[in-house]
Amino acid sequence: MRKLEARWLIGASMVAIATGGSSGVAGAQTNAAPTGQSGSIRVEQGSNPDRPTGALNAAQVAQQDQNEQDIVVTGVRESLRSAQALKRNASQILDSVQAQDIGKLPDANTTEALQRITGVQIQRRYGEGATDFDHRTSPAITVRGLTQVQNFLDGRAVYSASGGRAFDLEGIPPELLAGIDVYKNAPANIIEGGVGAAVNLRTRLPFDQPGQTISGTVRGNYYDRVDKFGYSASGLYSNRFDTGIGEIGILANAVYSTSAYRQDGILANPQNPIPAGSIAGAPANARAPMGMQVYDDLGDRRRLGIAAAIQWQAADNLLVTGQYQLAKYWFNRRGAYYYTVNGGAESNPLPGSAFTFNKDGYATSGSLQQQNFETGRFDQQLWSQSQNFTLGADWQATDRAKVHFDVQYLKSYYNADRNGHVLTLFTATGQNTPTGSPHPSIIDFDLRGSRPRWDVRDKALLTNPANYATPFIADALQRNNADTLALAYDIDYDLEGGFLQKLRGGARYSDNSIDLRGTWNGVGLSAAGPGVDAPDGTALIPLTRNPQLAMPAPSPHFFDGKSVTGGLLYPALPGGGGVTGDVWAQTKALYALFGAKTKDAFTPGDLNAQTEKTYTVWGSTDYAFAAGGIRFDGNAGVRLVKTDLTSFGTQFNSNGTTSPLAIDKSYTRALPSVNLRARLTEEFQMRFAYSKGLARPNFDQLSTNLTLNNANQVNPITGRPSASSGNPRLNPIESNNFDLTAEWYFAPAGSLTGGLFYKKVDGFLASGTLVQTFQGRAYDVSTVLNSGKGTVKGAEIGYQQFLDFLPGLFSGFGVQANYTYVDSNVTDPFAVAGSGMSAQLPLEKLSKHNYNLIGLYEKGPLTARLAYNWRSSYLDQTFGAGTNQPQYAKPYASLDASVSVNLNTHVAISADAVNLTNRMNVTYIGTIGQPLQYQLNDRRFGLSLRATY
Repeated sequence: MRKLEARWLIGASMVAIATGGSSGVAGAQTNAAPTGQSGSIRVEQGSNPDRPTGALNAAQVAQQDQNEQDIVVTGVRESLRSAQALKRNASQILDSVQAQDIGKLPDANTTEALQRITGVQIQRRYGEGATDFDHRTSPAITVRGLTQVQNFLDGRAVYSASGGRAFDLEGIPPELLAGIDVYKNAPANIIEGGVGAAVNLRTRLPFDQPGQTISGTVRGNYYDRVDKFGYSASGLYSNRFDTGIGEIGILANAVYSTSAYRQDGILANPQNPIPAGSIAGAPANARAPMGMQVYDDLGDRRRLGIAAAIQWQAADNLLVTGQYQLAKYWFNRRGAYYYTVNGGAESNPLPGSAFTFNKDGYATSGSLQQQNFETGRFDQQLWSQSQNFTLGADWQATDRAKVHFDVQYLKSYYNADRNGHVLTLFTATGQNTPTGSPHPSIIDFDLRGSRPRWDVRDKALLTNPANYATPFIADALQRNNADTLALAYDIDYDLEGGFLQKLRGGARYSDNSIDLRGTWNGVGLSAAGPGVDAPDGTALIPLTRNPQLAMPAPSPHFFDGKSVTGGLLYPALPGGGGVTGDVWAQTKALYALFGAKTKDAFTPGDLNAQTEKTYTVWGSTDYAFAAGGIRFDGNAGVRLVKTDLTSFGTQFNSNGTTSPLAIDKSYTRALPSVNLRARLTEEFQMRFAYSKGLARPNFDQLSTNLTLNNANQVNPITGRPSASSGNPRLNPIESNNFDLTAEWYFAPAGSLTGGLFYKKVDGFLASGTLVQTFQGRAYDVSTVLNSGKGTVKGAEIGYQQFLDFLPGLFSGFGVQANYTYVDSNVTDPFAVAGSGMSAQLPLEKLSKHNYNLIGLYEKGPLTARLAYNWRSSYLDQTFGAGTNQPQYAKPYASLDASVSVNLNTHVAISADAVNLTNRMNVTYIGTIGQPLQYQLNDRRFGLSLRATY
């Protein structure tokens, strides 16, 4: 099979040569050869900005916007200038964040750095820009409302081993990066994989600098809610040497960082109708919460990043570049809930208590009786790693023809250990009704004002260990591995004059394999023994038998000290169970106390393996012409890609037997693209772009393990038995993308740009049922299906300028501002006629309005920034909090500030603060009148020292 693949790739290369070697096909845009060096591709400022498989570096494109009379500056002004030049001169629509000075990106992680780009929205979890631990396959960013974003590292496709398609951006230290580019309407030379956009992370190369560079940064951070410190240290060395075999450049960049966080949450259970007549003067549609909860989450992170590169100018027409990147990430989390467990369809207000209601009939304050509590703790320990090995060669084959060869090997793992541990105020199995508990409480709550509050009347009840029992424990393991081998071969050919300027083409082959391994194991505890399905009334194991399994709670000064003021108890683990402890060892010790066993080995139902091969050829042409005194240029091309997938799993029959399962899926797609730019003046230009994109389903959605239930138990409506399975037969999500922009560049770091965009997307994934035949019998199979269609449309506007026209010190002031409007409309496959559910919903995680307003100052040794980021409300989950109603998030804003002083030409000291306003996140169910969760995160204060020589 490997020989066949090799022959296919060679054949594709020959096709590319035949169609472009003499007539000109190219996958690269290097700078024109210096005067007097015809045929030379001696790259003095890094590699090509438009190459799909090489190291995309902004320096060359940015340099095109300078001339010999320009005054070259560094710092924020230069970062904005180079980002603007990249946007202005690129052959497609993109936006960038640049870090012209080493270690100058001010954000905690790469996800946070992306929020400054127009059209990008991020999720915040655990005090940083991040995704939820339990949804690691869902990216932390959306671009124009879509999460299906392709990730590149130095122009090469990358993904983590979590089971999704995204790279773990929050695990990448920003100190490794020279910049970030977002391609919003990718042309044919960009590797396919995103319908939202393509995000490229750029690291540095030794030929980016003219000679030796040595840089180091040390940084300390304080996180106020968790009351802990973190730190980071980074260093870079880069140099170039003239040798007997040509110039050689080397670069090494390393970063290590630690951080801490605490997330305080208060939750109101869904509001249900109150019993008739239970509250005097209540509105006719009165509702009250079923209970209140505490959500207390804290943890720490560590990041290790390494980027190394070597470049060799082997000849005037040959440049060889080798790179290595390592991203290692550790995340430890201790989450705890203290929650009510109340049955019934009605809330339980305390008779005679005072209530207030909002205009929608939802209670905003009052008292509840017969509140029965449990508390659950879950410790989670994640460690993941990605290593990227690459080798590329740029060869000026003739005066007109340039060739790029590229080899990439990506190797990743994703591991996680988890547990669960519950304490309850019930004393026996079956006590799950409002009146079934021996330890009920009365709650007073008030959701008005700047912070919600709730407390219990009998505070001693919640802190007495004698009242608790231990009903349930759980454990889970995850061990994923993934690797990719990718080979690429691109050619470009310059034409002399005329309508066609350049022909390009290339071929790419990738071989991906991923192994998904995951367990979940829950054990019920009672006097009947671990794991026994005991009848109602069986005594639970009292906490007094193992008093070390409880700890005082909540966290100090929880939610500003106004709720659960008398304290309560959380579950504890043997050996202390601190956040940084060994989760699996503590889990096994917990199980040993009850004579239970963790699930230490993977069984067939826990395993899935996949191989995915892609075969790509592409071609495009650059063109230029003039009409009516206006210069036009652009490109048009097509990317043809074939995908072959095999998913390996197990079929579980109802009689207890199993058999191996392997399902193949193959599809081919043509992805055309067109870019047209009109240069109306030297400063003003407009663009039109069209492309077709695809996003492959996540690997965990393509996994296959089939369970056939009893064939004699049939659905009375369909007459068929049931089954469940993953779905490796899924098609990719596909989109047609249209963009129209207007761009005015009135200064080297001054611009006003705007754009309109429209995306038509088909194939969104959702749970559903299809009919399949197994063993001669038709089954209703619950699985994932391509069932949703939608549109995304909107507008973007961005402005930046330094106010150089002001006198003296005031000329150092500058401003950046951008605003994005996005409207989406997606078919809801769950909607049922007559249920009151809407058949159309917006995309999850998408705010209709989003803006950044950043004040800048740079004059002499002083640089400062004050950044305000705001996003409007958005659909957080289609079904929230276990209800059949959508869950929304209220508008959110963050105010961040930084200031840096250059002590001399080599040393700078910086200070920054994040979340200055201590903003509270709020989610609600269905309507803003029914709040669900209130959340507070740390404010982060940092101080750093940077030296560069």
